[in-house]
Amino acid sequence: MSKKHRKPIAPSAGRPAPAGRPAPPGPVGILQEAVRHLRRGDLALVQERVERVLKLGPDPKLASVAREILAEAHFRAAMASADPNKRLGHLDTALQQTPAAAKLHFHRGLTLWQNGHLAEALIELDATATREPGRRGLAYLRALARIATEQSWDSAGLTAAEANTLRLVHRLAQRKPLTGSVMIEEPLLGKGAGLWQALVAMRQNPTAAPLDQLKVAAEQNTRKPVGRILTYYQGVAALRAGDRDTAFTAWSHAHSAGWVSPELAENLTALLREDVIGLAQENHWQDMINRLPDPGADRIVAETASLAYFHLGYEAAQAGQWPLAAQHWRKANELNPNRYLSQNLALAEEASENWVNAAEAWRDMVRRRPRKEDHPDYLTDVQVAALWSHAAECYGHTNLTDEIEPCLRNALKYAAGDTALRLRLADFLLRDERGDAAEVQLREITAADPQHVEALVRLGRLYEGWWDRDPMPIWQQVLAINPTHLEAREALVDDYIKMVNDQAPFSASRFSMKHPGKSKIETLEIGLGELPNHPKLLMVLGATHARQQHTQQAREYLLQAYQIAPQDVGVVNFVMHELLHVGGGDAVEQMIPVVRQIPRLLPVFWFDQAKMALQCKLGEQWADIFFQEAVKYSADPGLDDSRAGLLVEAYEVAHQENASGLCAVLEKRIREEVPASGALSYIEAYRLHFEKGDVHGAARLMREAIKTARRVNDRGILRRAETIESLLKGMPHRFDWERIMADLLPPDFM
Repeated sequence: MSKKHRKPIAPSAGRPAPAGRPAPPGPVGILQEAVRHLRRGDLALVQERVERVLKLGPDPKLASVAREILAEAHFRAAMASADPNKRLGHLDTALQQTPAAAKLHFHRGLTLWQNGHLAEALIELDATATREPGRRGLAYLRALARIATEQSWDSAGLTAAEANTLRLVHRLAQRKPLTGSVMIEEPLLGKGAGLWQALVAMRQNPTAAPLDQLKVAAEQNTRKPVGRILTYYQGVAALRAGDRDTAFTAWSHAHSAGWVSPELAENLTALLREDVIGLAQENHWQDMINRLPDPGADRIVAETASLAYFHLGYEAAQAGQWPLAAQHWRKANELNPNRYLSQNLALAEEASENWVNAAEAWRDMVRRRPRKEDHPDYLTDVQVAALWSHAAECYGHTNLTDEIEPCLRNALKYAAGDTALRLRLADFLLRDERGDAAEVQLREITAADPQHVEALVRLGRLYEGWWDRDPMPIWQQVLAINPTHLEAREALVDDYIKMVNDQAPFSASRFSMKHPGKSKIETLEIGLGELPNHPKLLMVLGATHARQQHTQQAREYLLQAYQIAPQDVGVVNFVMHELLHVGGGDAVEQMIPVVRQIPRLLPVFWFDQAKMALQCKLGEQWADIFFQEAVKYSADPGLDDSRAGLLVEAYEVAHQENASGLCAVLEKRIREEVPASGALSYIEAYRLHFEKGDVHGAARLMREAIKTARRVNDRGILRRAETIESLLKGMPHRFDWERIMADLLPPDFM
């Protein structure tokens, strides 16, 4: 047959798949993976592989193997666990997979026995005997379990040593008094008969304390299970001899070695109780704490230990050691929580500035409060509200701000009429930018108290930011209550100004609905009717008259605004400029020496006036007048600047506004007044950059300006030049952001 007529051979179960296309593993392959994971001790992966196989629905034999693998995995996990309860859980799961496995029943019986469930343990041991009767040690354990559960037993299947030992155990375990001689037949389990002689003596005589004999037996029998029992009985013998410390030490060692029995727990607890109560009666609180290995194991011990920690915390608090006090009271609260401890703990946590812990302690205290009104520690609604409010304050010191609102709302459940509390909640909601929720709280306050100014002011500010709310009635309501309320007056003025401002269409629309057909001048006059002689309204009214060519009225209103607020820089700045628009230069000249005396006025005021004069084409002479006023501040010792620095700044402003004539005047002034300051190099660098685009040349000249300014100690030039020089080191280079934006963006945008 020719090569091209050959048919491809399909892969079979015994033939590997073609290279590059590995076949997915079948049930056998998956189980092989499970076995590998079993060897590694990875129970989760074993379980996942077995479940995959069982979902595939394999033949019964393969399914049985899968269950055996899973059972073995759980058995190994059980044997590796030191926790009897976890061990029992794994064994139960394993038995669900392989119910007939003898070793699972055997170890389940041992685990139940360890947990004190002897009757159930015997059932499991009997089940083991049915499936694996010859298991080593099984007959002995079954007989011992029958003795422990007071059932009959026989010696079938036992060795002579086992039978003799169990006969002794049977005699010792009987409830009736052990009288007469006890025959100790050998051979016995263990080494030597001393162990049994000691136990028989202790059983026959309640005062017998063969401590030395038990020590010798322990030295002879070193196997751990036997050693734990002997250690326990050494403790019993020591206590009979009146040696409580030795008894406690022996029982503690037995417990640490893994010996678990109700008697051991009771004996340790009894000694602990006696010790802690005795130490408490003598107020030896620290000694008591040092004595306790696990104070939470017994209720009486726990309560007494809690009392010790309470006293230690109180001593620390009296000494001003609040962190230590908090540490002790936390432990006391863990052992015996109550509202008194919560209160003390809250105070200590606050003093230590552990604000989260403090808040939680206050919350815990209020939750644990007595609910019956006749209780001496009953808290009134006002007190409960105060505690919730204080918890909110504690959270306010942390970043757990989400906890503040629930605390405040809980407080309001007990003090619904507390407007201060509700205002706090509203403030929190406002800070959280939840205006709708804040509005609800503020409206509740104003509904209960229509004259609550603080709530009204917050409501007004909230409405200022909403297009569908009108804040003006709120401000009018506040002013009706308090006509001098500054914030309300200013806010209402701003609202009136917005109405005549084309950039505030919503405000204008609201007013037009209230006062249809009113002009801007009439609108401002209505505002002045509500707020007589307010300088802001007067100056805007003056400017509005100026726009409508009402020169005389404009001058009158502008000057009136200035006369009312001659120290208000904002008003003065506005009025001075607007007067120039209406030919009020004479008035401006009279104002300048007065304005110069305004406290803390800075050169920037005059530079701003000059800049506006140039922008509005009001004449370079006015800009020069304002520049001269700015330069006069170089004589002020409190100003960190120089005459040269201020002249340079004036030159920059003039250059930005393309005032070439003024630039020439300023350059001449610089050459005449401050030629050696570095200012000339500075303005040359400025021109080189903005007129010719020579960045490197500008940087070179700026370095010269810095060098000169340092030599003559001209702080104004030095500060400006160093700033610009650092900017010129990178790209894009700039002197000021406004100039760069003017170069890059279209004129209509600027």
